[in-house]
Amino acid sequence: MRPIAKPITLFLALLLGACASSSERQFQDNAAEANFKLGIGYMQSGHFNVATEKLLKAVQYKDDYPEAHNALAVLYEEIREYGPAETHYKRAIELKSDYTLAKLNYARFLCTHLPVRVAEGEAEFQRLAAEPANAGATAADAYAGMALCARQRNDPAQAETWLRKALELDPNNTSALYAMAELSQTQSKTLQGRAFLQRYHGRTRPTAQSLGLGILIEQASDGDPQLRREYGTLLLSQFPNSDEARRLKQSK
Repeated sequence: MRPIAKPITLFLALLLGACASSSERQFQDNAAEANFKLGIGYMQSGHFNVATEKLLKAVQYKDDYPEAHNALAVLYEEIREYGPAETHYKRAIELKSDYTLAKLNYARFLCTHLPVRVAEGEAEFQRLAAEPANAGATAADAYAGMALCARQRNDPAQAETWLRKALELDPNNTSALYAMAELSQTQSKTLQGRAFLQRYHGRTRPTAQSLGLGILIEQASDGDPQLRREYGTLLLSQFPNSDEARRLKQSK
Protein backbone atom coordinates (compact mmCIF):
# COMPACT_ATOMS: atom_id res chain seq x y z
CA MET A 1 0.00 0.00 0.00
CA ARG A 2 2.97 2.29 0.60
CA PRO A 3 3.78 2.88 -3.10
CA ILE A 4 0.47 4.62 -3.78
CA ALA A 5 0.75 7.06 -0.90
CA LYS A 6 2.88 9.57 -2.76
CA PRO A 7 0.66 9.78 -5.91
CA ILE A 8 -2.47 10.21 -3.79
CA THR A 9 -0.78 12.85 -1.66
CA LEU A 10 0.41 14.65 -4.77
CA PHE A 11 -3.06 14.46 -6.35
CA LEU A 12 -4.71 15.88 -3.24
CA ALA A 13 -2.13 18.66 -3.03
CA LEU A 14 -2.72 19.57 -6.65
CA LEU A 15 -6.49 19.48 -6.16
CA LEU A 16 -6.33 21.71 -3.09
CA GLY A 17 -3.98 24.05 -4.92
CA ALA A 18 -6.39 24.28 -7.85
CA CYS A 19 -9.31 24.97 -5.48
CA ALA A 20 -7.35 27.68 -3.72
CA SER A 21 -6.35 29.21 -7.04
CA SER A 22 -9.94 29.10 -8.28
CA SER A 23 -11.20 30.60 -5.02
CA GLU A 24 -8.66 33.40 -5.23
CA ARG A 25 -9.62 34.20 -8.82
CA GLN A 26 -13.29 34.27 -7.82
CA PHE A 27 -12.48 36.69 -4.99
CA GLN A 28 -10.51 38.94 -7.33
CA ASP A 29 -13.29 38.92 -9.94
CA ASN A 30 -15.90 39.77 -7.31
CA ALA A 31 -13.75 42.51 -5.81
CA ALA A 32 -13.11 43.97 -9.27
CA GLU A 33 -16.82 44.02 -10.10
CA ALA A 34 -17.75 45.58 -6.76
CA ASN A 35 -15.16 48.35 -7.15
CA PHE A 36 -16.22 48.89 -10.77
CA LYS A 37 -19.85 49.42 -9.77
CA LEU A 38 -18.86 51.72 -6.91
CA GLY A 39 -16.60 53.69 -9.24
CA ILE A 40 -19.38 54.18 -11.77
CA GLY A 41 -21.73 55.36 -9.03
CA TYR A 42 -19.25 57.86 -7.65
CA MET A 43 -18.42 59.09 -11.15
CA GLN A 44 -22.10 59.67 -11.94
CA SER A 45 -22.51 61.70 -8.75
CA GLY A 46 -19.45 63.83 -9.54
CA HIS A 47 -17.16 62.42 -6.83
CA PHE A 48 -14.27 61.95 -9.21
CA ASN A 49 -11.48 61.38 -6.65
CA VAL A 50 -13.27 58.45 -5.00
CA ALA A 51 -14.39 57.17 -8.42
CA THR A 52 -10.77 57.12 -9.59
CA GLU A 53 -9.72 55.19 -6.48
CA LYS A 54 -12.45 52.56 -6.95
CA LEU A 55 -11.90 52.08 -10.68
CA LEU A 56 -8.14 51.77 -10.22
CA LYS A 57 -8.78 49.10 -7.61
CA ALA A 58 -11.03 47.30 -10.10
CA VAL A 59 -8.24 46.99 -12.66
CA GLN A 60 -5.70 46.14 -9.95
CA TYR A 61 -7.83 43.15 -8.99
CA LYS A 62 -8.53 42.28 -12.63
CA ASP A 63 -6.38 43.94 -15.25
CA ASP A 64 -8.22 42.19 -18.12
CA TYR A 65 -11.48 44.04 -17.37
CA PRO A 66 -12.29 46.07 -20.51
CA GLU A 67 -15.36 47.80 -19.05
CA ALA A 68 -13.33 49.09 -16.11
CA HIS A 69 -10.60 50.40 -18.41
CA ASN A 70 -13.22 52.15 -20.56
CA ALA A 71 -14.78 53.73 -17.46
CA LEU A 72 -11.36 54.88 -16.25
CA ALA A 73 -10.68 56.41 -19.64
CA VAL A 74 -13.96 58.34 -19.55
CA LEU A 75 -13.16 59.51 -16.02
CA TYR A 76 -9.64 60.66 -16.90
CA GLU A 77 -11.05 62.45 -19.93
CA GLU A 78 -13.58 64.21 -17.69
CA ILE A 79 -10.82 65.48 -15.36
CA ARG A 80 -8.65 66.43 -18.35
CA GLU A 81 -5.89 63.89 -17.84
CA TYR A 82 -5.69 62.96 -21.49
CA GLY A 83 -2.58 60.75 -21.38
CA PRO A 84 -4.06 58.19 -18.97
CA ALA A 85 -7.40 58.47 -20.78
CA GLU A 86 -5.87 57.35 -24.06
CA THR A 87 -3.92 54.57 -22.33
CA HIS A 88 -7.08 53.07 -20.83
CA TYR A 89 -9.14 53.45 -24.02
CA LYS A 90 -6.46 51.53 -25.90
CA ARG A 91 -6.28 48.88 -23.20
CA ALA A 92 -10.06 48.37 -23.26
CA ILE A 93 -10.03 47.91 -27.04
CA GLU A 94 -6.97 45.64 -26.88
CA LEU A 95 -8.78 43.39 -24.39
CA LYS A 96 -12.06 43.31 -26.34
CA SER A 97 -11.60 43.81 -30.07
CA ASP A 98 -15.38 44.12 -30.68
CA TYR A 99 -15.90 46.66 -27.87
CA THR A 100 -17.83 49.17 -29.97
CA LEU A 101 -18.63 51.54 -27.10
CA ALA A 102 -14.95 51.93 -26.23
CA LYS A 103 -14.13 52.48 -29.92
CA LEU A 104 -16.81 55.18 -30.20
CA ASN A 105 -15.56 56.82 -27.01
CA TYR A 106 -11.95 56.72 -28.19
CA ALA A 107 -12.77 58.23 -31.59
CA ARG A 108 -14.79 60.99 -29.91
CA PHE A 109 -11.89 61.58 -27.51
CA LEU A 110 -9.47 62.05 -30.41
CA CYS A 111 -11.73 64.53 -32.20
CA THR A 112 -12.67 66.48 -29.09
CA HIS A 113 -9.38 66.84 -27.24
CA LEU A 114 -6.52 66.22 -29.67
CA PRO A 115 -6.84 68.70 -32.58
CA VAL A 116 -3.91 67.23 -34.50
CA ARG A 117 -5.60 63.81 -34.48
CA VAL A 118 -9.08 64.79 -35.65
CA ALA A 119 -8.56 62.94 -38.94
CA GLU A 120 -7.65 59.78 -37.01
CA GLY A 121 -10.83 60.01 -34.94
CA GLU A 122 -12.95 60.69 -38.01
CA ALA A 123 -11.47 57.69 -39.82
CA GLU A 124 -12.31 55.45 -36.84
CA PHE A 125 -15.91 56.69 -36.87
CA GLN A 126 -16.10 55.97 -40.59
CA ARG A 127 -14.89 52.40 -40.03
CA LEU A 128 -17.47 51.87 -37.30
CA ALA A 129 -20.28 53.25 -39.48
CA ALA A 130 -19.29 50.98 -42.35
CA GLU A 131 -19.22 47.73 -40.35
CA PRO A 132 -22.33 45.62 -41.15
CA ALA A 133 -22.54 44.52 -37.50
CA ASN A 134 -23.05 48.15 -36.46
CA ALA A 135 -26.19 48.85 -38.49
CA GLY A 136 -28.89 50.96 -36.88
CA ALA A 137 -28.33 52.81 -33.64
CA THR A 138 -24.59 52.14 -33.46
CA ALA A 139 -24.05 53.40 -37.00
CA ALA A 140 -26.10 56.48 -36.07
CA ASP A 141 -23.74 57.10 -33.13
CA ALA A 142 -20.81 56.80 -35.52
CA TYR A 143 -22.30 59.34 -37.94
CA ALA A 144 -22.99 61.70 -35.04
CA GLY A 145 -19.33 61.29 -34.11
CA MET A 146 -18.26 62.08 -37.65
CA ALA A 147 -20.32 65.26 -37.40
CA LEU A 148 -18.46 66.22 -34.24
CA CYS A 149 -15.15 65.78 -36.08
CA ALA A 150 -16.43 67.85 -39.02
CA ARG A 151 -17.35 70.68 -36.66
CA GLN A 152 -13.86 70.49 -35.16
CA ARG A 153 -12.59 70.99 -38.71
CA ASN A 154 -14.91 74.00 -39.01
CA ASP A 155 -17.06 72.33 -41.66
CA PRO A 156 -20.67 72.85 -40.48
CA ALA A 157 -22.16 71.81 -43.82
CA GLN A 158 -20.54 68.39 -43.64
CA ALA A 159 -21.49 68.14 -39.96
CA GLU A 160 -25.15 68.70 -40.82
CA THR A 161 -24.98 66.07 -43.56
CA TRP A 162 -23.65 63.48 -41.12
CA LEU A 163 -26.18 64.44 -38.42
CA ARG A 164 -29.09 64.05 -40.81
CA LYS A 165 -27.70 60.66 -41.83
CA ALA A 166 -27.55 59.69 -38.15
CA LEU A 167 -31.17 60.72 -37.64
CA GLU A 168 -32.21 58.90 -40.79
CA LEU A 169 -30.83 55.70 -39.24
CA ASP A 170 -32.12 56.45 -35.74
CA PRO A 171 -34.63 59.34 -35.45
CA ASN A 172 -34.35 59.24 -31.65
CA ASN A 173 -30.57 59.43 -31.42
CA THR A 174 -30.09 61.94 -28.61
CA SER A 175 -26.51 62.83 -29.55
CA ALA A 176 -27.57 63.78 -33.07
CA LEU A 177 -30.69 65.64 -31.89
CA TYR A 178 -28.69 67.74 -29.44
CA ALA A 179 -25.94 68.41 -31.98
CA MET A 180 -28.50 69.52 -34.57
CA ALA A 181 -30.07 71.90 -32.03
CA GLU A 182 -26.65 73.30 -31.19
CA LEU A 183 -25.61 73.62 -34.84
CA SER A 184 -28.92 75.32 -35.70
CA GLN A 185 -28.37 77.84 -32.91
CA THR A 186 -24.93 78.80 -34.23
CA GLN A 187 -26.52 79.31 -37.67
CA SER A 188 -29.35 81.48 -36.23
CA LYS A 189 -31.97 78.91 -37.28
CA THR A 190 -34.19 79.46 -34.27
CA LEU A 191 -37.23 77.42 -35.26
CA GLN A 192 -35.11 74.48 -36.37
CA GLY A 193 -33.00 74.63 -33.22
CA ARG A 194 -36.10 74.77 -31.02
CA ALA A 195 -37.63 71.76 -32.77
CA PHE A 196 -34.51 69.61 -32.41
CA LEU A 197 -34.05 70.57 -28.77
CA GLN A 198 -37.68 69.75 -27.99
CA ARG A 199 -37.22 66.36 -29.65
CA TYR A 200 -34.11 65.88 -27.54
CA HIS A 201 -35.97 66.72 -24.33
CA GLY A 202 -38.71 64.33 -25.42
CA ARG A 203 -36.19 61.48 -25.35
CA THR A 204 -34.13 62.26 -22.24
CA ARG A 205 -34.16 64.42 -19.13
CA PRO A 206 -32.91 68.00 -19.45
CA THR A 207 -29.33 68.75 -18.45
CA ALA A 208 -27.74 72.03 -17.47
CA GLN A 209 -26.16 72.12 -20.93
CA SER A 210 -29.41 71.48 -22.80
CA LEU A 211 -31.30 74.10 -20.77
CA GLY A 212 -28.49 76.58 -21.37
CA LEU A 213 -28.71 75.83 -25.08
CA GLY A 214 -32.48 76.39 -24.95
CA ILE A 215 -31.93 79.82 -23.41
CA LEU A 216 -29.44 80.70 -26.15
CA ILE A 217 -31.86 79.58 -28.86
CA GLU A 218 -34.74 81.62 -27.44
CA GLN A 219 -32.60 84.74 -26.95
CA ALA A 220 -32.65 85.28 -30.71
CA SER A 221 -34.82 88.05 -32.11
CA ASP A 222 -37.36 85.46 -33.29
CA GLY A 223 -37.14 83.47 -30.06
CA ASP A 224 -39.91 82.78 -27.56
CA PRO A 225 -39.47 84.86 -24.35
CA GLN A 226 -41.85 82.65 -22.38
CA LEU A 227 -39.97 79.49 -23.34
CA ARG A 228 -36.69 81.19 -22.46
CA ARG A 229 -38.02 82.00 -18.97
CA GLU A 230 -39.18 78.41 -18.53
CA TYR A 231 -35.73 77.11 -19.43
CA GLY A 232 -34.19 79.59 -17.00
CA THR A 233 -36.49 78.58 -14.15
CA LEU A 234 -35.69 74.89 -14.69
CA LEU A 235 -31.97 75.60 -14.88
CA LEU A 236 -31.88 77.57 -11.63
CA SER A 237 -34.05 75.07 -9.75
CA GLN A 238 -32.48 71.83 -10.97
CA PHE A 239 -28.85 72.85 -11.60
CA PRO A 240 -28.22 75.89 -9.36
CA ASN A 241 -24.46 75.27 -9.13
CA SER A 242 -23.83 74.74 -12.83
CA ASP A 243 -21.78 77.06 -15.02
CA GLU A 244 -24.91 77.68 -17.09
CA ALA A 245 -26.84 78.81 -14.00
CA ARG A 246 -24.01 81.14 -12.97
CA ARG A 247 -23.94 82.71 -16.42
CA LEU A 248 -27.70 83.18 -16.34
CA LYS A 249 -27.54 84.92 -12.95
CA GLN A 250 -24.75 87.19 -14.16
CA SER A 251 -26.78 88.18 -17.23
CA LYS A 252 -29.73 89.42 -15.17
